[in-house]
Amino acid sequence: MAEVDILGMDYLPQFKQKFKGFKIRKSFKENIDPEEILLDAEKPVDLQDQKLETPLRAKVFIIFFGIIIVGLSILLFRAGYLQVFKNEVYLKLANRNSLRVYPILAPRGLIYDKNYKTLVNNLPSYNVFLTPQDLPKSKIEREEMIEKISLLLGLDIKEVEMKVSDFDFEKEQRILLVDGLPTEKILSLEACLKDFPALSLENGIQRQYLYGEILSHILGYTGKLSEKNLKTYPDYFPVGRIGQEGLELQYEKFLKGQDGQREVEVNSRGQQIKEKWIRESISGKSIVTTIDLDLQKKIYEEMKKMLSSLNLTSGVAVALNPKNSQVMALLSLPSYDDNLFEKNISAADFEKLRENPDRPLFNRVISGQYPPGSVIKPMIGAAALEENIVKPTTTVFDPGQITIVNPYNPSVVYNFPDWKAHGIVNIYSAIAQSCDVYFYTIGGGYGSIEGLGIDRIKKYLNLFGFGSLLEIDLPGEKAGLTPDGAWKQEVKNESWYIGDSYHISIGQGDLLVTPLQIATAIASVANGGKLYAPYLVDKIVDSDKNNINVFEPHLIRDDFIKTENLTVVRQGMRQAVTEGSARLLADLSVKAAGKTGTAQISGQKNTNAWFVGFAPYDDPQIVLLIMLENAGEGSSFAVPVAKEVFKYYFSR
Repeated sequence: MAEVDILGMDYLPQFKQKFKGFKIRKSFKENIDPEEILLDAEKPVDLQDQKLETPLRAKVFIIFFGIIIVGLSILLFRAGYLQVFKNEVYLKLANRNSLRVYPILAPRGLIYDKNYKTLVNNLPSYNVFLTPQDLPKSKIEREEMIEKISLLLGLDIKEVEMKVSDFDFEKEQRILLVDGLPTEKILSLEACLKDFPALSLENGIQRQYLYGEILSHILGYTGKLSEKNLKTYPDYFPVGRIGQEGLELQYEKFLKGQDGQREVEVNSRGQQIKEKWIRESISGKSIVTTIDLDLQKKIYEEMKKMLSSLNLTSGVAVALNPKNSQVMALLSLPSYDDNLFEKNISAADFEKLRENPDRPLFNRVISGQYPPGSVIKPMIGAAALEENIVKPTTTVFDPGQITIVNPYNPSVVYNFPDWKAHGIVNIYSAIAQSCDVYFYTIGGGYGSIEGLGIDRIKKYLNLFGFGSLLEIDLPGEKAGLTPDGAWKQEVKNESWYIGDSYHISIGQGDLLVTPLQIATAIASVANGGKLYAPYLVDKIVDSDKNNINVFEPHLIRDDFIKTENLTVVRQGMRQAVTEGSARLLADLSVKAAGKTGTAQISGQKNTNAWFVGFAPYDDPQIVLLIMLENAGEGSSFAVPVAKEVFKYYFSR
């Protein structure tokens, strides 16, 4: 044993000498395999205390702990930012997942006729909603569910997908897929809802227009809100409806009411846990119109009968109270059924209506601009009397035409024909017989009669309400056109000639009027010179029919024509019934007065047939206008319709 130790001691100097210049490395970039460590089982004594480990440098620890500190700092800062600065946003999102606020749409106000007969009602209906956040999260499952929902409801898959992709979580919580669900589908749908947690079926309200085509141009309809609507009415819910035409649009602020809200707590699967009422809805106010429903129905019946017999479709009728211009009836044909818009009219069906060449959506009474023909003559006659162009006793000889020689070229002669030679006429017989030569003379001048000239014609036509809006309480009214020399020069780059004045004097040429303007002007003739703005709504009432707002007649102007001059014009219109172009009305139970018109339209096969009149003659209660497009003579086609309406009105 001692020898071994001695040998070992003797060997040590040699060992040190052999590895002189070498040192033990304390760090290694490469790995040391266990086999290398165990190659020599007996380590030299001098190496017994040496460790074959690889220690980490202090720099590594500093970097490691620095990364940890920075990461924790970022997490803490982000958590603080979300808690402090984004608290409301994420609280709102969290609440959205558990608490949902749904609108309670207010019932719209009802619409009545003058006798409180209901014209527009509300019916209970059912709406189907889709909550996108309750759809499956998996894209494949989500698409499959949308396809199943589309098939279940009979909807276009692409349309539903588009609604879901366009869904704005900030503005809405649900998508309205179907409103006004037919009753027969409700039970079958309810049985399937358990398989479609994203779908919900709720009570709704649908507008019911009780008389469809008879009143559609008066009442209008409601529709879904557009982006423009939502900007104009930020307090409206996107799933609600808004008036789109007629009185529904004009009186939207009264009819709408105030929507309510309800808060619903749901679980993670979108199932309702409990419900809390936030605000009840308040029904809209109702409106009482000036419309006489029975009269409106009679006019519709007679107009349809006459147009059908002529194989025509287009015409208008207006009935006014001459004492205040309340609209008693207003009809534009062809018409449309406004209930179509409450039943989610398809884009194809709406396009079909819009592109129909007969224009059923067009309100001809207030927006149609027509040459009036001879129904303008009472106003031209009143203007000539007012300006002393003629007196009631002044006579004009009518040989059947007026001949004008061109002063610069005598070989050029212009003829302005009448529909027949009337011989000697005065203003009474000229109105009664619709004598064109007489009105050429007092309008443009001829022989010893100076004539009004276009400037004075325009002045008086404007006083009677032509060329400007009457501001009836319906959207879409047009102003018509009363041309003059400046207008013609600007638009046509032509001078004004005497022939232009002749044409305007008999309601032809560039003169354009709306049927409502003619009826309103004749109402001012009938009532002695008071021009009222026509209106359709008499009062606003609450659910108990207590008055809230009562609308008074609006007088535009009066005393612009002397009473005695209007009396002469009325006598001429009475003579038209007793022995003139409207004598078909002579056997009515009341005395009537009127004026027929036959207006030529460029590009149209036949003339438009006009009649406008009032009754009783001594105390006018109704002004009635009838116009049939492309029908022919006013005396042959418009007057018979007026007669049946007058008979009905005064037989009640």
